[in-house]
Amino acid sequence: MSKITKLMKHPKLFFSDMWKKRIKYKQLKPKKLDYQFNKFENYTHLLHTGENVTGLSHLDLWVPVFQQADINFLIMVRNHELYKEVIKKYSSLTVIYAKGSKEVESFLNQLVFLKTCFYPSNTGNNLHLLRFNELKHIFIGHGDSDKTASAHKYFRVYDENWVAGEAHIDRFRNEGFDFRGLKQVKVGRPNLKETLVISQMPWQERFDSKLNLLYLSTWEGFFEEQNYTSVYFMDKFFEVITKNNIFESISLKIHPGIGRRDTNLLFTNNRLEEILSKSSIKYSVYDKTKPLEEIIKQSNVFICDISAVISESLAADAPIFVYIPKDKEIKLTQSKMMYEDYTYTFSTVEELLEKIEEVIVNDNDYLASKREEAMEYILGKDETLENEFIKMLKIIK
Repeated sequence: MSKITKLMKHPKLFFSDMWKKRIKYKQLKPKKLDYQFNKFENYTHLLHTGENVTGLSHLDLWVPVFQQADINFLIMVRNHELYKEVIKKYSSLTVIYAKGSKEVESFLNQLVFLKTCFYPSNTGNNLHLLRFNELKHIFIGHGDSDKTASAHKYFRVYDENWVAGEAHIDRFRNEGFDFRGLKQVKVGRPNLKETLVISQMPWQERFDSKLNLLYLSTWEGFFEEQNYTSVYFMDKFFEVITKNNIFESISLKIHPGIGRRDTNLLFTNNRLEEILSKSSIKYSVYDKTKPLEEIIKQSNVFICDISAVISESLAADAPIFVYIPKDKEIKLTQSKMMYEDYTYTFSTVEELLEKIEEVIVNDNDYLASKREEAMEYILGKDETLENEFIKMLKIIK
């Protein structure tokens, strides 16, 4: 029945349905009061994410650091589902939801003391803030990766790019384009400071000299040529490794985007957990809500795919085994250190098992010194331990 027919023949039903839809819309729409704040409140920093619900993990990376810096900041999100998650988790903070450019403009015009906007990721709706020339725009990212997304010309829209270490700056240098208008600032990785402190104890001696393995996968990417995930064959690896007594525990954190393109991977967690449950080894399967740095601090052996989790794991100063697909042309930005310089790379289950035998069982961690070098070059170890990120936040008045 069309709306016109319903109105003509059943007017009561028409207006009843219209009222129900109106009430439902009001319930879904954020209350107008959520947008109200005193324009003279001295918010100087704005943390913006244009992501959907996956943006919560980006905010979790930075919000505690902004709080630690004791500065006046607020959070702007662009997705309603994410907004609901953020106000629930960070109820003591000012969080605003701006769906489109008009809402962004309305808010920014009220924030008369605002100086700087910070961006954890490159999303199209960042442009709604970037057009405000009177503000400083700083990209802070949500990890350190050699993927091509970490260094390209789009970054020139920002005033500054705050990076962990010299490696990220080298990636820009080696891409062959002019980025002189983009100021590069080394600030370390503040969320990894505690892990760096823990890593001063040799990895073999941690946890009462027991070995805790952590597997961190990436997802299959938007296109097949970007598919660097190892989940297709890791069930075979776990079937073998759980029959040995090498590891005290095994933990998994599968990328939350797994199965987005290849639906065959949607039940990866269930498949791997079933294998682990049949063994006597203690195991944990973590979802996206568990902060990565917390899991890393509990681990001293890592298996990773090509992604930012490699540099996260690097802070633990322990053996890292990285999957490099043989049948793909790996497109990465170039720095002075390649994965094979400081991690144990593999392309097959057999190769992974052989390297675990050599490095872990035979206690021949032959890349230990290069890993130490990489911690400074990639993570900015000194800047991290000296709280450089927080110092830079406080400089902005």
